[in-house]
Amino acid sequence: MLAASGWDAHTPLYDPCCGSGTIAIEAAQIACGIAPGIMRRFGFEKLLPFQPHVWHALQDDARALEHAPTTEIHASDVAFRMVDFTQRNAERAGVGQVVQARGGDALQRMPPCETPGLMLLNPPYGERIEAAGVAGVSSRAREIAEGDDGGEFFSQLASHWKKNYNGWTAWMLTPDLKLPSKMRLKESRRVPMWNGPIECRMFRFDLMKGSVRDKL
Repeated sequence: MLAASGWDAHTPLYDPCCGSGTIAIEAAQIACGIAPGIMRRFGFEKLLPFQPHVWHALQDDARALEHAPTTEIHASDVAFRMVDFTQRNAERAGVGQVVQARGGDALQRMPPCETPGLMLLNPPYGERIEAAGVAGVSSRAREIAEGDDGGEFFSQLASHWKKNYNGWTAWMLTPDLKLPSKMRLKESRRVPMWNGPIECRMFRFDLMKGSVRDKL
């Protein structure tokens, strides 16, 4: 999602439906120059031809390229339990001081920084929640899982963005091809993408006053 959005690691990034923090943590590692998988073990390390000294040298070279974050990384979620998950996951990923996680409803949260940035979110939707279970998800997410298509929520979210997020760019991953109509927003791009077994689209919305359609 980060690669598809064209995020440059210098623009502030915000996920207002962060869940366990995957998007924000990945962005924070990119902003800090942290190599993917640098803190994990790999199966090839158990193979006989494995040369630990070569691998450790590669890891040292990668760590030498790490640096202070190049921009701000923000995350929030209506479920404070998920905010706690995000904070703990960020600490385990080495970016606990980089990801700024807060609780709050996406319909009420104001921009987390003065400079317009990029919002990137994978909001909860029924098919995804059904596959993963509903433990720990918000009541609104649970309503969507039980059949509500979230149209009212997304319409209100678009109005909130239009009023308070002028100059921001928002990317949203969804299996609902009619989402722009529900939000009364005109997408500037759509990128086909799969979320596990679910066919989705990533919609880009360039937010500015007057961006909500007067007529559909």
